[in-house]
Amino acid sequence: MSRILIKSLLISFLIAITPTLALSQAKDNSPFGQFGLGEFIANDMSSSHSMGGLGAIYHDFFEANLDNPASLGFLQYTSLQFGITSKRSTYKLNGTTENIWNGNANHFSLNIPIINPLNQALERKETDFAWAMSFSVRPYSQAGYNIIVEESLDSLGDIQRNFTGSGGLYNLNWGNGFKYKNLAAGINLGYLRGQQSFGEQTYFLDLDNAYDDFFDSNSSYRGFQYRVGLMYEHPMDLKSAREDDDKPSRLLSAGFYYAGQTNFTTTSDISLLAVNALTGDVDTALFAEDAIGEGILPRAWGIGFLYHHAGDFRIGVNYDASPWSIYQNDVNQATMMDAWKLGVGGAWIPDAESITSYFKRVEYRAGFYTSKDPRVIDGYQVTTNAMTFGASFPFILQRAITWVQVGFDVGRRTAGSNLTDNFVRGNVSFIFNDNAWFIKGKYD
Repeated sequence: MSRILIKSLLISFLIAITPTLALSQAKDNSPFGQFGLGEFIANDMSSSHSMGGLGAIYHDFFEANLDNPASLGFLQYTSLQFGITSKRSTYKLNGTTENIWNGNANHFSLNIPIINPLNQALERKETDFAWAMSFSVRPYSQAGYNIIVEESLDSLGDIQRNFTGSGGLYNLNWGNGFKYKNLAAGINLGYLRGQQSFGEQTYFLDLDNAYDDFFDSNSSYRGFQYRVGLMYEHPMDLKSAREDDDKPSRLLSAGFYYAGQTNFTTTSDISLLAVNALTGDVDTALFAEDAIGEGILPRAWGIGFLYHHAGDFRIGVNYDASPWSIYQNDVNQATMMDAWKLGVGGAWIPDAESITSYFKRVEYRAGFYTSKDPRVIDGYQVTTNAMTFGASFPFILQRAITWVQVGFDVGRRTAGSNLTDNFVRGNVSFIFNDNAWFIKGKYD
């Protein structure tokens, strides 16, 4: 199959799958999804996530790290990246236990080195400058629940409340990363888009001729986003590498990203009805169509450090933070607190040059992360602790490299003593590499 045809198929696949990924929503019934914008999606790359979540600093020749656009400066191969995730949760709420499965696509991107290293090799010249571009779509949050709560009040008797939620938000991004010698910088320009629907039904079971309450809210979100990043890679054995006419193999890297505050707008249809089941009478307490609202998503930043011994191992630490206490949303008010996440982890390749054992060429990963979620439930901020594990499996097909990356989280999420989530999350990412894009043809 010709390279032109392969490239055309990849572009067609990107165009075809983007709407599907953007609109697909996981089937879930999480009690955590009732608060704020719903459940936040873990949409980082399987590679960095399996090392505890090194989003601010992870970089590689073969893949883009969408959390820090500066990583594009290190990219040397065109990469088509696609990831899916699945999660099994055991929720415990006020003594009641329920097991829930959910899953979704968690990222899709096409990343292209505009200055192609293969061109430089063919032309027998080197440059200290690199530039790569990225197009990506990633889910941001999802709401998917149907929860029934029963209570009894002295004055009203038994009451049943049904809470429902569906839909979600996603990000479309265009990124550019540049590298000069050992310093890389990048910028992502993004568009936040999506829809969410929330409902609440209240039934007064012991009252005769009572009016039951029905509240429904359907809102669309839109807003522009940006993110900038920096990375610096310091070769620790530069002198000895030059003496041996080789490239440095011991590298210490530092990375930083900053995502600006997002001011978004909403368009909502909202209704609050009181319905008498016996008479069929409907009392409209509130009805608003195409109501315009506003909101604020906070800025975020992250910093990380990574030591990389080429072909053997790498180990790093990462810290992310965001002042969610400034969150505002006219159509979905919620109390939020400042959020943070700390992750540490590493990766190891037994023998990258082994020709007798495939599994010695596999990169094995492990890590740990602890975090404070911005949501507050019953006065407690949501807390998560988890161990991560993973591996990256290389496959070489017709001089092109494909990577299959798998990862697992085993952890616990809590909101006070009455709500816990013991979970196992699995993720699989596929990376299709090709370094023959933008090749300059020459004719004698």
